[in-house]
Amino acid sequence: MECVIGGKTFRYAENAIQNDIDRDSYFELTKKVFGLDFYPWYRSGFCGNSFVPHTLYHNDIAVASVGVMVSEFKWKNCIKTYVQISTVITDPEYRSVNLSRWLMELVLKEWKCKSDLIYLYANDSVVDFYPKFGFDRVNEYVYSMPVSKRAGKCRKLDLASSGDMALLTEKYLSCNNPFSALTMEKNLSHVMFHCVTFLHDNVYYVEDCDAVVIAEYEKDTIFCYDIYSDTKCSIRDVIGILAAENTTTVNFGFTPNVIDGCRCEKSEERDTTVFALKGMDNIFANHKVTFPFLSRA
Repeated sequence: MECVIGGKTFRYAENAIQNDIDRDSYFELTKKVFGLDFYPWYRSGFCGNSFVPHTLYHNDIAVASVGVMVSEFKWKNCIKTYVQISTVITDPEYRSVNLSRWLMELVLKEWKCKSDLIYLYANDSVVDFYPKFGFDRVNEYVYSMPVSKRAGKCRKLDLASSGDMALLTEKYLSCNNPFSALTMEKNLSHVMFHCVTFLHDNVYYVEDCDAVVIAEYEKDTIFCYDIYSDTKCSIRDVIGILAAENTTTVNFGFTPNVIDGCRCEKSEERDTTVFALKGMDNIFANHKVTFPFLSRA
């Protein structure tokens, strides 16, 4: 579809990833502006259709895009459709043409009636942009818990191994996270986006609990992104076996469904502000929650 914006003619593509030429140009744009390489995720075969970049092309070169990540979440035994706006990007040479505004208006018009909530994470340089479209700042809350080392077997998964990759995918699809109050449902594509890129070296198997855990160690702390297991073991069992000898604390990248013994604090994540669209099912308004870190696009 052709459109004229700021006196220039652009071609609009709803899903750049589905077309070879459009995809390559879109991937080059994200790499150029954000240093974000989508190729490993695409080549892994897990890309799927849950992430939809709405993109403008000038002379068949991608110059601006607004990404839409559509996910089902389970909250209090109800399934909700939440849309995250992400990867809002414009080539520096085109930033005076208001291409992001044109794309945002198009995306919100399409998705407001199809979803329960539209939300996004913004860095500090663009926090004044989103209120123009009806977004309000909201708070996320993060949880942590003291950890005691427990005996048990644990090994790092090698995602280059077909067997270990199958273990990860099977556990996510069959168990998801039984310890989370708010879970992203049936979105293997996005879980694997993180696992084949930033977190490929941070996936573990806690054998005694038959649990796959995605986690990072830093000094005396573990950041636990997600756990895929049945519930025969407690979360303290899983984390305790995963812990190093010097580990004292686990920080959770999800909202625990049992918070006894947990510390809850308002998130002060650097260069990150959470926005939710007004007039929708705002889960942040009355609940101290965080969306799973692995649901972030």
